[in-house]
Amino acid sequence: MFRMFEPLSNPWNRSRAGCPIAGTRFRCAIVLLLAGFTGCYSPRSLDRNVTRLAAETADAHPGLSAETVADSAQSIEPPAPLAAGDTPVVLDVRSVLGIAAASSRSLQTRRDDLYRAGLSLFGTRRDFGFNLDGTLEYVIAAGDDRDERRDGTASVSLERILPTGARARLTGQQGVTDDTALDGGNRFSSRAQARLDQPLLAGAGYGASHEDLIQAERDYLYALRDFSLQRQQFAIDVVGDYYTLLGQRKTVENTRTNYQQFVFLRQRSEALFQVNRAPAIDVLRSQQEELSALNRLTTTEESYTIAVGRFLVQLGLPSATPAELADDIPPMKRVELDEVQALALAVSNRLDLMTARDRVEDARRRVAVARNAYLPEVNAFGSSEWSADNADAISEQTYGNDWRAGVAAEIPFDRRDRRDAIRRAELDREAAERRYAEQFDVILLEVRESYSRLRSLTVSVDIQLKNIEIAEKRAKNALLQFRNGTLSNRDVVEAANQLLDARNAYITALTDYEVQRLNLLRQVGLLGVARDGAIVERSPEG
Repeated sequence: MFRMFEPLSNPWNRSRAGCPIAGTRFRCAIVLLLAGFTGCYSPRSLDRNVTRLAAETADAHPGLSAETVADSAQSIEPPAPLAAGDTPVVLDVRSVLGIAAASSRSLQTRRDDLYRAGLSLFGTRRDFGFNLDGTLEYVIAAGDDRDERRDGTASVSLERILPTGARARLTGQQGVTDDTALDGGNRFSSRAQARLDQPLLAGAGYGASHEDLIQAERDYLYALRDFSLQRQQFAIDVVGDYYTLLGQRKTVENTRTNYQQFVFLRQRSEALFQVNRAPAIDVLRSQQEELSALNRLTTTEESYTIAVGRFLVQLGLPSATPAELADDIPPMKRVELDEVQALALAVSNRLDLMTARDRVEDARRRVAVARNAYLPEVNAFGSSEWSADNADAISEQTYGNDWRAGVAAEIPFDRRDRRDAIRRAELDREAAERRYAEQFDVILLEVRESYSRLRSLTVSVDIQLKNIEIAEKRAKNALLQFRNGTLSNRDVVEAANQLLDARNAYITALTDYEVQRLNLLRQVGLLGVARDGAIVERSPEG
Protein backbone atom coordinates (compact mmCIF):
# COMPACT_ATOMS: atom_id res chain seq x y z
CA MET A 1 0.00 0.00 0.00
CA PHE A 2 3.03 2.28 0.30
CA ARG A 3 4.40 1.80 -3.19
CA MET A 4 2.36 4.81 -4.31
CA PHE A 5 5.19 6.96 -2.88
CA GLU A 6 8.00 5.07 -4.58
CA PRO A 7 8.35 7.33 -7.68
CA LEU A 8 9.15 10.15 -5.29
CA SER A 9 12.39 8.60 -4.11
CA ASN A 10 14.88 11.08 -2.70
CA PRO A 11 12.44 13.97 -2.95
CA TRP A 12 14.20 15.98 -0.30
CA ASN A 13 17.59 16.28 -1.99
CA ARG A 14 18.43 19.88 -2.58
CA SER A 15 17.91 21.23 -6.09
CA ARG A 16 20.38 23.44 -7.83
CA ALA A 17 18.17 26.39 -6.96
CA GLY A 18 18.66 25.61 -3.29
CA CYS A 19 15.05 24.55 -2.64
CA PRO A 20 14.85 21.89 0.12
CA ILE A 21 12.05 20.15 -1.78
CA ALA A 22 13.57 19.11 -5.06
CA GLY A 23 12.11 17.42 -8.08
CA THR A 24 9.51 18.75 -10.46
CA ARG A 25 7.55 15.51 -10.22
CA PHE A 26 7.03 15.99 -6.49
CA ARG A 27 5.74 19.53 -6.89
CA CYS A 28 3.42 18.50 -9.72
CA ALA A 29 2.10 15.62 -7.62
CA ILE A 30 1.30 17.98 -4.75
CA VAL A 31 -0.41 20.47 -7.09
CA LEU A 32 -2.48 17.73 -8.74
CA LEU A 33 -3.42 16.30 -5.34
CA LEU A 34 -4.61 19.65 -4.04
CA ALA A 35 -6.41 20.42 -7.29
CA GLY A 36 -8.17 17.08 -7.10
CA PHE A 37 -9.43 17.76 -3.59
CA THR A 38 -10.43 21.38 -4.25
CA GLY A 39 -11.93 20.68 -7.67
CA CYS A 40 -14.24 17.88 -6.61
CA TYR A 41 -16.92 20.38 -5.59
CA SER A 42 -19.46 21.29 -8.24
CA PRO A 43 -22.63 23.29 -7.46
CA ARG A 44 -24.51 21.56 -10.25
CA SER A 45 -23.55 18.09 -9.07
CA LEU A 46 -24.54 19.07 -5.54
CA ASP A 47 -27.92 20.29 -6.83
CA ARG A 48 -28.42 16.96 -8.58
CA ASN A 49 -27.53 15.06 -5.43
CA VAL A 50 -29.95 17.08 -3.29
CA THR A 51 -32.67 16.67 -5.91
CA ARG A 52 -32.09 12.93 -6.09
CA LEU A 53 -32.17 12.68 -2.30
CA ALA A 54 -35.53 14.49 -2.21
CA ALA A 55 -36.97 12.25 -4.93
CA GLU A 56 -35.79 9.05 -3.24
CA THR A 57 -37.21 10.14 0.11
CA ALA A 58 -40.52 11.13 -1.48
CA ASP A 59 -40.80 7.80 -3.33
CA ALA A 60 -40.30 5.89 -0.08
CA HIS A 61 -43.03 7.70 1.87
CA PRO A 62 -46.73 8.22 1.11
CA GLY A 63 -48.23 11.63 0.65
CA LEU A 64 -45.18 13.20 -0.99
CA SER A 65 -44.90 13.88 -4.70
CA ALA A 66 -41.43 12.96 -5.93
CA GLU A 67 -41.84 15.16 -9.01
CA THR A 68 -42.85 18.22 -7.05
CA VAL A 69 -40.45 17.87 -4.12
CA ALA A 70 -37.42 16.93 -6.20
CA ASP A 71 -37.94 19.85 -8.57
CA SER A 72 -38.48 22.24 -5.68
CA ALA A 73 -35.33 21.27 -3.79
CA GLN A 74 -33.12 23.40 -5.99
CA SER A 75 -33.01 27.03 -7.01
CA ILE A 76 -35.00 28.15 -10.04
CA GLU A 77 -33.74 31.00 -12.17
CA PRO A 78 -36.40 33.75 -12.18
CA PRO A 79 -37.45 35.24 -15.52
CA ALA A 80 -35.80 38.44 -16.67
CA PRO A 81 -37.73 41.62 -15.74
CA LEU A 82 -39.64 43.35 -18.52
CA ALA A 83 -38.17 46.50 -19.96
CA ALA A 84 -40.15 49.69 -20.35
CA GLY A 85 -42.50 49.58 -23.33
CA ASP A 86 -42.85 45.78 -23.32
CA THR A 87 -46.26 44.27 -23.85
CA PRO A 88 -48.15 43.71 -20.60
CA VAL A 89 -47.92 40.38 -18.81
CA VAL A 90 -51.17 38.49 -19.21
CA LEU A 91 -52.07 36.96 -15.86
CA ASP A 92 -54.37 33.98 -15.50
CA VAL A 93 -54.58 31.37 -12.76
CA ARG A 94 -52.00 29.06 -14.31
CA SER A 95 -49.54 31.79 -15.26
CA VAL A 96 -49.56 33.47 -11.83
CA LEU A 97 -48.83 30.12 -10.18
CA GLY A 98 -45.99 29.46 -12.62
CA ILE A 99 -44.50 32.94 -12.14
CA ALA A 100 -44.77 32.61 -8.36
CA ALA A 101 -43.10 29.18 -8.44
CA ALA A 102 -40.15 30.60 -10.38
CA SER A 103 -39.87 34.13 -8.99
CA SER A 104 -41.36 34.34 -5.50
CA ARG A 105 -38.75 35.36 -2.97
CA SER A 106 -40.57 33.81 -0.03
CA LEU A 107 -40.90 30.47 -1.84
CA GLN A 108 -37.21 30.56 -2.75
CA THR A 109 -36.37 31.08 0.92
CA ARG A 110 -38.32 27.91 1.74
CA ARG A 111 -36.46 26.08 -1.02
CA ASP A 112 -33.18 27.22 0.50
CA ASP A 113 -34.26 25.91 3.92
CA LEU A 114 -35.07 22.55 2.35
CA TYR A 115 -31.72 22.59 0.56
CA ARG A 116 -29.94 23.20 3.86
CA ALA A 117 -31.78 20.25 5.38
CA GLY A 118 -30.48 18.08 2.54
CA LEU A 119 -26.92 19.30 3.10
CA SER A 120 -27.25 18.53 6.81
CA LEU A 121 -28.31 14.97 6.02
CA PHE A 122 -25.41 14.59 3.58
CA GLY A 123 -23.01 15.67 6.31
CA THR A 124 -24.42 13.16 8.80
CA ARG A 125 -24.26 10.37 6.23
CA ARG A 126 -20.62 11.18 5.55
CA ASP A 127 -19.90 10.88 9.27
CA PHE A 128 -21.26 7.34 9.20
CA GLY A 129 -19.63 6.40 5.89
CA PHE A 130 -16.00 5.81 5.01
CA ASN A 131 -13.97 8.71 6.40
CA LEU A 132 -10.67 9.11 4.61
CA ASP A 133 -8.04 11.47 6.01
CA GLY A 134 -4.50 12.16 4.96
CA THR A 135 -1.63 14.43 5.97
CA LEU A 136 1.70 15.48 4.49
CA GLU A 137 4.40 16.79 6.81
CA TYR A 138 7.91 18.12 6.15
CA VAL A 139 10.14 19.22 9.05
CA ILE A 140 13.65 20.70 9.04
CA ALA A 141 15.50 20.50 12.37
CA ALA A 142 18.99 21.69 13.31
CA GLY A 143 20.89 22.81 16.38
CA ASP A 144 24.26 23.86 17.70
CA ASP A 145 25.06 20.36 18.88
CA ARG A 146 23.71 18.44 15.90
CA ASP A 147 23.59 18.47 12.13
CA GLU A 148 20.65 19.44 9.99
CA ARG A 149 17.92 16.82 9.65
CA ARG A 150 14.90 16.72 7.36
CA ASP A 151 11.91 14.47 8.00
CA GLY A 152 9.02 13.87 5.62
CA THR A 153 5.88 11.92 6.50
CA ALA A 154 2.78 10.96 4.54
CA SER A 155 -0.08 9.34 6.43
CA VAL A 156 -3.52 8.05 5.44
CA SER A 157 -6.37 6.79 7.61
CA LEU A 158 -9.70 5.17 6.78
CA GLU A 159 -12.40 4.83 9.43
CA ARG A 160 -16.03 3.75 9.58
CA ILE A 161 -18.72 2.91 12.13
CA LEU A 162 -20.18 -0.52 11.35
CA PRO A 163 -23.88 -1.46 11.74
CA THR A 164 -23.00 -3.45 14.87
CA GLY A 165 -21.68 -0.30 16.53
CA ALA A 166 -18.07 -1.34 15.99
CA ARG A 167 -15.53 1.24 14.88
CA ALA A 168 -13.04 -0.02 12.29
CA ARG A 169 -9.92 1.95 11.48
CA LEU A 170 -7.05 1.44 9.02
CA THR A 171 -3.98 3.69 9.17
CA GLY A 172 -0.83 3.83 7.13
CA GLN A 173 2.27 5.99 7.37
CA GLN A 174 5.32 6.38 5.17
CA GLY A 175 8.27 8.40 6.40
CA VAL A 176 11.69 9.36 5.05
CA THR A 177 14.58 10.94 6.95
CA ASP A 178 17.50 12.82 5.39
CA ASP A 179 20.18 13.22 8.06
CA THR A 180 23.60 14.55 7.08
CA ALA A 181 25.08 12.46 9.90
CA LEU A 182 23.95 9.27 8.15
CA ASP A 183 26.46 7.86 5.67
CA GLY A 184 23.74 6.15 3.63
CA GLY A 185 21.65 9.25 3.09
CA ASN A 186 17.88 8.72 3.31
CA ARG A 187 16.24 6.28 5.67
CA PHE A 188 12.69 4.96 5.13
CA SER A 189 10.20 3.79 7.72
CA SER A 190 6.60 2.58 7.43
CA ARG A 191 3.67 1.88 9.73
CA ALA A 192 0.33 0.21 9.09
CA GLN A 193 -2.37 -0.69 11.59
CA ALA A 194 -5.82 -2.26 11.50
CA ARG A 195 -7.98 -1.89 14.61
CA LEU A 196 -11.53 -2.89 15.50
CA ASP A 197 -13.42 -1.74 18.62
CA GLN A 198 -16.73 -3.52 19.24
CA PRO A 199 -19.10 -2.46 22.06
CA LEU A 200 -20.72 -5.44 23.74
CA LEU A 201 -23.34 -3.70 25.92
CA ALA A 202 -23.68 0.11 25.82
CA GLY A 203 -23.45 1.36 22.26
CA ALA A 204 -23.91 -2.05 20.66
CA GLY A 205 -26.28 -2.48 17.75
CA TYR A 206 -27.45 -0.29 14.89
CA GLY A 207 -30.09 1.65 16.84
CA ALA A 208 -27.69 2.79 19.55
CA SER A 209 -24.71 3.53 17.32
CA HIS A 210 -26.54 5.12 14.37
CA GLU A 211 -29.15 7.17 16.25
CA ASP A 212 -27.82 10.46 14.83
CA LEU A 213 -28.10 9.13 11.27
CA ILE A 214 -31.59 7.72 11.84
CA GLN A 215 -32.81 11.01 13.29
CA ALA A 216 -31.17 13.05 10.52
CA GLU A 217 -33.01 11.02 7.89
CA ARG A 218 -36.27 11.43 9.79
CA ASP A 219 -35.70 15.17 10.17
CA TYR A 220 -35.17 15.48 6.42
CA LEU A 221 -38.45 13.65 5.82
CA TYR A 222 -40.17 16.11 8.15
CA ALA A 223 -38.59 19.01 6.26
CA LEU A 224 -39.96 17.63 2.99
CA ARG A 225 -43.43 17.32 4.46
CA ASP A 226 -43.29 20.83 5.89
CA PHE A 227 -42.15 22.19 2.54
CA SER A 228 -44.92 20.34 0.72
CA LEU A 229 -47.53 21.79 3.09
CA GLN A 230 -46.01 25.27 2.84
CA ARG A 231 -46.02 25.09 -0.94
CA GLN A 232 -49.66 24.03 -0.99
CA GLN A 233 -50.58 26.92 1.30
CA PHE A 234 -48.48 29.28 -0.80
CA ALA A 235 -50.34 28.21 -3.96
CA ILE A 236 -53.69 28.72 -2.21
CA ASP A 237 -52.60 32.16 -1.01
CA VAL A 238 -51.54 33.15 -4.54
CA VAL A 239 -54.82 31.91 -6.03
CA GLY A 240 -56.81 33.59 -3.25
CA ASP A 241 -55.03 36.91 -3.76
CA TYR A 242 -55.51 36.59 -7.53
CA TYR A 243 -59.23 35.97 -7.13
CA THR A 244 -59.40 38.90 -4.71
CA LEU A 245 -57.73 41.02 -7.38
CA LEU A 246 -60.27 39.81 -9.93
CA GLY A 247 -62.99 40.74 -7.46
CA GLN A 248 -61.51 44.22 -7.10
CA ARG A 249 -61.43 44.59 -10.87
CA LYS A 250 -65.06 43.53 -11.03
CA THR A 251 -65.85 46.00 -8.26
CA VAL A 252 -64.21 48.74 -10.34
CA GLU A 253 -66.38 47.76 -13.30
CA ASN A 254 -69.53 47.73 -11.14
CA THR A 255 -68.62 51.08 -9.61
CA ARG A 256 -68.02 52.57 -13.07
CA THR A 257 -71.41 51.28 -14.23
CA ASN A 258 -72.96 52.73 -11.10
CA TYR A 259 -71.33 56.10 -11.81
CA GLN A 260 -72.63 56.12 -15.38
CA GLN A 261 -76.11 55.42 -14.04
CA PHE A 262 -75.88 58.41 -11.73
CA VAL A 263 -74.64 60.60 -14.58
CA PHE A 264 -77.73 59.58 -16.55
CA LEU A 265 -79.91 60.13 -13.47
CA ARG A 266 -78.53 63.65 -12.99
CA GLN A 267 -79.06 64.48 -16.65
CA ARG A 268 -82.61 63.08 -16.53
CA SER A 269 -83.42 64.99 -13.33
CA GLU A 270 -82.16 68.24 -14.84
CA ALA A 271 -84.21 67.69 -17.99
CA LEU A 272 -87.38 66.98 -16.00
CA PHE A 273 -86.72 70.04 -13.85
CA GLN A 274 -86.55 72.20 -17.00
CA VAL A 275 -90.11 71.17 -17.90
CA ASN A 276 -91.34 71.45 -14.31
CA ARG A 277 -91.80 67.69 -13.93
CA ALA A 278 -89.25 67.25 -11.12
CA PRO A 279 -88.54 69.34 -8.00
CA ALA A 280 -85.24 71.08 -7.43
CA ILE A 281 -84.45 68.73 -4.55
CA ASP A 282 -84.26 65.83 -7.04
CA VAL A 283 -81.73 67.73 -9.12
CA LEU A 284 -79.57 68.51 -6.10
CA ARG A 285 -79.81 64.91 -4.88
CA SER A 286 -78.80 63.54 -8.27
CA GLN A 287 -75.82 65.91 -8.43
CA GLN A 288 -74.65 64.84 -4.96
CA GLU A 289 -74.98 61.15 -5.82
CA GLU A 290 -73.03 61.67 -9.05
CA LEU A 291 -70.19 63.28 -7.12
CA SER A 292 -70.27 60.52 -4.50
CA ALA A 293 -70.21 57.87 -7.25
CA LEU A 294 -67.28 59.63 -8.93
CA ASN A 295 -65.42 59.68 -5.60
CA ARG A 296 -66.10 55.96 -5.08
CA LEU A 297 -64.90 55.20 -8.61
CA THR A 298 -61.68 57.16 -8.16
CA THR A 299 -60.94 55.55 -4.81
CA THR A 300 -61.73 52.07 -6.13
CA GLU A 301 -59.51 52.50 -9.21
CA GLU A 302 -56.58 53.76 -7.15
CA SER A 303 -56.97 50.90 -4.67
CA TYR A 304 -57.05 48.42 -7.53
CA THR A 305 -53.86 49.86 -9.05
CA ILE A 306 -52.02 49.57 -5.72
CA ALA A 307 -53.37 46.04 -5.22
CA VAL A 308 -52.01 44.97 -8.63
CA GLY A 309 -48.57 46.31 -7.76
CA ARG A 310 -48.62 44.55 -4.40
CA PHE A 311 -49.64 41.30 -6.07
CA LEU A 312 -46.81 41.59 -8.61
CA VAL A 313 -44.33 41.99 -5.76
CA GLN A 314 -45.79 38.87 -4.14
CA LEU A 315 -45.14 37.00 -7.41
CA GLY A 316 -41.56 38.25 -7.42
CA LEU A 317 -41.98 40.80 -10.24
CA PRO A 318 -41.32 44.56 -10.12
CA SER A 319 -44.38 46.49 -9.02
CA ALA A 320 -44.22 48.67 -12.16
CA THR A 321 -44.53 45.67 -14.51
CA PRO A 322 -47.44 46.23 -16.94
CA ALA A 323 -50.00 43.50 -16.34
CA GLU A 324 -53.44 42.50 -17.49
CA LEU A 325 -55.80 40.09 -15.75
CA ALA A 326 -57.23 37.62 -18.25
CA ASP A 327 -59.47 35.41 -16.13
CA ASP A 328 -62.72 35.89 -14.35
CA ILE A 329 -63.72 34.40 -11.01
CA PRO A 330 -64.69 30.78 -11.74
CA PRO A 331 -68.27 29.66 -11.10
CA MET A 332 -68.99 27.82 -7.89
CA LYS A 333 -67.69 24.24 -8.01
CA ARG A 334 -69.46 22.15 -5.45
CA VAL A 335 -67.49 19.65 -3.35
CA GLU A 336 -68.74 16.10 -3.77
CA LEU A 337 -67.46 15.02 -0.38
CA ASP A 338 -69.41 14.46 2.80
CA GLU A 339 -68.09 15.29 6.25
CA VAL A 340 -67.45 11.67 7.26
CA GLN A 341 -65.33 11.13 4.16
CA ALA A 342 -63.45 14.37 4.80
CA LEU A 343 -62.56 13.34 8.36
CA ALA A 344 -61.40 9.88 7.25
CA LEU A 345 -59.24 11.35 4.48
CA ALA A 346 -57.68 13.87 6.85
CA VAL A 347 -56.68 11.15 9.32
CA SER A 348 -55.19 9.10 6.49
CA ASN A 349 -53.54 11.78 4.35
CA ARG A 350 -52.52 14.75 6.50
CA LEU A 351 -48.74 15.16 6.34
CA ASP A 352 -48.52 17.08 9.61
CA LEU A 353 -50.40 14.29 11.38
CA MET A 354 -47.97 11.77 9.89
CA THR A 355 -45.10 13.83 11.26
CA ALA A 356 -46.67 14.01 14.72
CA ARG A 357 -47.14 10.23 14.66
CA ASP A 358 -43.54 9.69 13.54
CA ARG A 359 -42.23 11.95 16.28
CA VAL A 360 -43.85 9.65 18.81
CA GLU A 361 -41.82 6.80 17.28
CA ASP A 362 -38.70 8.98 17.50
CA ALA A 363 -39.32 9.61 21.18
CA ARG A 364 -39.84 5.90 21.87
CA ARG A 365 -36.66 5.05 20.00
CA ARG A 366 -34.68 7.59 22.04
CA VAL A 367 -35.94 5.95 25.22
CA ALA A 368 -34.47 2.66 24.00
CA VAL A 369 -31.21 4.42 23.13
CA ALA A 370 -31.05 6.04 26.59
CA ARG A 371 -31.64 2.68 28.25
CA ASN A 372 -28.90 1.14 26.14
CA ALA A 373 -26.53 3.91 27.21
CA TYR A 374 -27.31 3.07 30.84
CA LEU A 375 -25.71 -0.37 30.39
CA PRO A 376 -22.06 -0.75 31.41
CA GLU A 377 -19.49 -0.06 28.74
CA VAL A 378 -17.84 -3.33 27.80
CA ASN A 379 -15.76 -3.17 24.64
CA ALA A 380 -13.80 -5.86 22.84
CA PHE A 381 -10.93 -4.72 20.68
CA GLY A 382 -8.32 -6.19 18.40
CA SER A 383 -5.50 -4.62 16.44
CA SER A 384 -2.65 -5.67 14.21
CA GLU A 385 0.33 -3.49 13.31
CA TRP A 386 3.01 -3.84 10.66
CA SER A 387 6.17 -1.72 10.88
CA ALA A 388 9.53 -1.33 9.20
CA ASP A 389 12.35 1.05 10.20
CA ASN A 390 15.66 2.38 8.86
CA ALA A 391 15.64 0.87 5.38
CA ASP A 392 17.84 2.30 2.64
CA ALA A 393 14.97 2.04 0.12
CA ILE A 394 11.26 1.43 0.23
CA SER A 395 11.63 -1.85 -1.60
CA GLU A 396 14.13 -3.07 1.01
CA GLN A 397 11.83 -2.60 4.01
CA THR A 398 11.25 -5.67 6.15
CA TYR A 399 7.98 -5.64 8.04
CA GLY A 400 7.41 -6.99 11.50
CA ASN A 401 3.94 -7.73 12.87
CA ASP A 402 2.45 -7.17 16.32
CA TRP A 403 -1.13 -7.83 17.35
CA ARG A 404 -3.23 -7.16 20.39
CA ALA A 405 -6.69 -8.20 21.56
CA GLY A 406 -8.65 -7.76 24.74
CA VAL A 407 -11.71 -6.52 26.57
CA ALA A 408 -12.14 -3.23 28.43
CA ALA A 409 -14.97 -2.83 30.95
CA GLU A 410 -16.22 0.27 32.74
CA ILE A 411 -16.65 0.21 36.51
CA PRO A 412 -20.13 1.81 36.95
CA PHE A 413 -19.71 3.93 40.09
CA ASP A 414 -21.74 7.03 39.17
CA ARG A 415 -24.52 6.57 36.61
CA ARG A 416 -26.82 9.36 37.75
CA ASP A 417 -26.52 11.34 34.48
CA ARG A 418 -27.43 8.32 32.38
CA ARG A 419 -30.32 7.45 34.66
CA ASP A 420 -31.59 11.02 34.43
CA ALA A 421 -31.26 10.83 30.64
CA ILE A 422 -33.64 7.85 30.63
CA ARG A 423 -36.20 9.80 32.63
CA ARG A 424 -35.90 12.82 30.34
CA ALA A 425 -36.39 10.58 27.32
CA GLU A 426 -39.50 9.07 28.93
CA LEU A 427 -40.89 12.54 29.60
CA ASP A 428 -40.19 13.51 25.98
CA ARG A 429 -42.03 10.39 24.83
CA GLU A 430 -45.07 11.22 26.95
CA ALA A 431 -45.02 14.81 25.65
CA ALA A 432 -44.84 13.56 22.05
CA GLU A 433 -47.80 11.26 22.65
CA ARG A 434 -49.79 14.17 24.09
CA ARG A 435 -48.89 16.39 21.13
CA TYR A 436 -50.00 13.69 18.72
CA ALA A 437 -53.32 13.25 20.52
CA GLU A 438 -53.84 17.01 20.53
CA GLN A 439 -52.86 17.29 16.87
CA PHE A 440 -55.32 14.54 16.02
CA ASP A 441 -58.19 16.35 17.74
CA VAL A 442 -57.20 19.73 16.28
CA ILE A 443 -57.14 18.34 12.75
CA LEU A 444 -60.58 16.80 13.14
CA LEU A 445 -61.88 20.11 14.49
CA GLU A 446 -60.25 22.04 11.62
CA VAL A 447 -61.87 19.79 9.02
CA ARG A 448 -65.30 20.06 10.69
CA GLU A 449 -64.95 23.83 10.92
CA SER A 450 -63.77 24.10 7.32
CA TYR A 451 -66.57 21.87 6.09
CA SER A 452 -69.11 23.90 8.06
CA ARG A 453 -67.77 27.17 6.68
CA LEU A 454 -67.92 25.75 3.16
CA ARG A 455 -71.58 24.84 3.62
CA SER A 456 -72.29 28.34 4.91
CA LEU A 457 -70.50 29.92 1.95
CA THR A 458 -72.44 27.70 -0.45
CA VAL A 459 -75.68 29.10 0.95
CA SER A 460 -74.22 32.63 0.88
CA VAL A 461 -73.28 32.39 -2.81
CA ASP A 462 -76.76 31.16 -3.71
CA ILE A 463 -78.40 33.93 -1.67
CA GLN A 464 -76.20 36.67 -3.17
CA LEU A 465 -76.95 35.42 -6.67
CA LYS A 466 -80.69 35.61 -6.00
CA ASN A 467 -80.18 38.98 -4.36
CA ILE A 468 -78.61 40.29 -7.59
CA GLU A 469 -81.62 39.12 -9.59
CA ILE A 470 -84.00 40.90 -7.22
CA ALA A 471 -81.86 44.06 -7.13
CA GLU A 472 -81.67 44.17 -10.93
CA LYS A 473 -85.47 43.90 -11.24
CA ARG A 474 -85.93 46.59 -8.60
CA ALA A 475 -83.45 48.92 -10.30
CA LYS A 476 -85.10 48.49 -13.70
CA ASN A 477 -88.54 49.07 -12.22
CA ALA A 478 -87.46 52.18 -10.31
CA LEU A 479 -85.77 53.65 -13.39
CA LEU A 480 -88.82 52.94 -15.53
CA GLN A 481 -91.18 54.62 -13.05
CA PHE A 482 -88.78 57.57 -12.74
CA ARG A 483 -88.82 58.03 -16.51
CA ASN A 484 -92.62 57.98 -16.40
CA GLY A 485 -92.58 60.60 -13.66
CA THR A 486 -94.34 58.40 -11.11
CA LEU A 487 -91.34 57.97 -8.82
CA SER A 488 -88.71 60.31 -7.36
CA ASN A 489 -85.05 59.76 -8.03
CA ARG A 490 -84.51 58.90 -4.36
CA ASP A 491 -85.84 55.40 -5.00
CA VAL A 492 -83.70 55.13 -8.14
CA VAL A 493 -80.61 56.06 -6.13
CA GLU A 494 -81.37 53.51 -3.43
CA ALA A 495 -82.07 50.77 -5.98
CA ALA A 496 -78.81 51.49 -7.87
CA ASN A 497 -76.73 51.47 -4.70
CA GLN A 498 -78.30 48.22 -3.51
CA LEU A 499 -77.62 46.60 -6.89
CA LEU A 500 -73.96 47.65 -6.61
CA ASP A 501 -73.76 46.23 -3.08
CA ALA A 502 -75.40 42.97 -4.20
CA ARG A 503 -72.96 42.50 -7.07
CA ASN A 504 -69.94 43.22 -4.88
CA ALA A 505 -71.24 40.90 -2.14
CA TYR A 506 -71.66 38.10 -4.68
CA ILE A 507 -68.06 38.53 -5.86
CA THR A 508 -66.78 38.43 -2.29
CA ALA A 509 -68.84 35.33 -1.43
CA LEU A 510 -67.72 33.53 -4.59
CA THR A 511 -64.05 34.32 -3.91
CA ASP A 512 -64.31 33.21 -0.29
CA TYR A 513 -66.01 29.99 -1.36
CA GLU A 514 -63.33 29.04 -3.89
CA VAL A 515 -60.48 29.73 -1.45
CA GLN A 516 -62.28 27.79 1.29
CA ARG A 517 -62.85 24.88 -1.09
CA LEU A 518 -59.12 24.72 -1.84
CA ASN A 519 -58.34 24.92 1.88
CA LEU A 520 -60.64 21.99 2.58
CA LEU A 521 -58.95 19.91 -0.12
CA ARG A 522 -55.58 20.74 1.41
CA GLN A 523 -56.77 19.83 4.90
CA VAL A 524 -57.96 16.39 3.76
CA GLY A 525 -54.85 15.70 1.68
CA LEU A 526 -56.46 15.96 -1.78
CA LEU A 527 -54.48 18.97 -2.96
CA GLY A 528 -51.16 18.84 -4.76
CA VAL A 529 -48.86 21.23 -6.58
CA ALA A 530 -47.46 20.33 -10.01
CA ARG A 531 -43.93 21.02 -11.20
CA ASP A 532 -44.95 24.30 -12.82
CA GLY A 533 -46.75 25.47 -9.66
CA ALA A 534 -50.26 24.59 -10.85
CA ILE A 535 -52.75 23.28 -8.29
CA VAL A 536 -53.71 19.63 -8.75
CA GLU A 537 -56.95 18.39 -7.23
CA ARG A 538 -56.93 14.66 -6.51
CA SER A 539 -60.01 12.51 -6.27
CA PRO A 540 -60.84 10.74 -2.99
CA GLU A 541 -60.53 7.36 -4.73
CA GLY A 542 -56.87 7.83 -5.49
